[in-house]
Amino acid sequence: MRLSRRILAGLFGSITTIVMVAAGQSAGATDANITSPLGADISRLIIASLADQGLEGAPRIEDDRVFPACDSTPEVEPMFGGWNTVAVRCTGESAWRFAIRTNLNSRPAPVPVRDFRPDQSATGPIERVVARSVNSRAGMEEVEVVALARSVSRNDIIADSDLVMIAMPARNAIGAFFELADVAGRRMKTSLSAHKPLMARHLHPDYLVEEGHEVLISSSAGGISVDMIGYALENGQIGEWIDVENAGSGKTVRAKIVGEKKVRVIAKK
Repeated sequence: MRLSRRILAGLFGSITTIVMVAAGQSAGATDANITSPLGADISRLIIASLADQGLEGAPRIEDDRVFPACDSTPEVEPMFGGWNTVAVRCTGESAWRFAIRTNLNSRPAPVPVRDFRPDQSATGPIERVVARSVNSRAGMEEVEVVALARSVSRNDIIADSDLVMIAMPARNAIGAFFELADVAGRRMKTSLSAHKPLMARHLHPDYLVEEGHEVLISSSAGGISVDMIGYALENGQIGEWIDVENAGSGKTVRAKIVGEKKVRVIAKK
């Protein structure tokens, strides 16, 4: 969707420009035709687009994430017939596009759908979505899941640009992922074709703590927090309980994985 020139100017005016410092060129000189937006800039564009629709959200994107250069203001468009996920795209010569979750905390107003006969060909995005639902079984719910934008091979590392969101029946979504950030950077366990939903079984385990590796053990009691170095005795993912060895005392304790190479011990009262 396109925002007014005044709104865009206010939102996009603060986007970081790429500074080119060369011999004979002052440090303050910039190429005014090229901008490299940060995550905070893109978030403001998304929030403004949501506000245009009477919606509020908190885009899932790091403020300091650097997007590719764009010689025009990126556009924000809804995906999959709604605003839960938006496409942010640069329409200039650089031409790029990213799908970003908006984390809506308000519900959109109902959108009227034009009447059509089931035997008519679907021409627009609204008709295509409704035609698909007419041909599917009544009451079948669909959810948005993470899928591949291209075919990948075994042991490939998944990049942000490799991912898209697609709709699939909720009953088939067991083991699927619902956030792009949960998949980016993971390694493929098997090869998979483009536009196929990514399932947990397709990826190598995402161990935040690995057996034999050093971990930070946190323990708190009575308002006092203590951190110590230890070693993991098991592999584990976020939220799992594993055995860890205190490097100082040599004692083995049970701890919960709370982050990458971080565990927490619940002290006895």
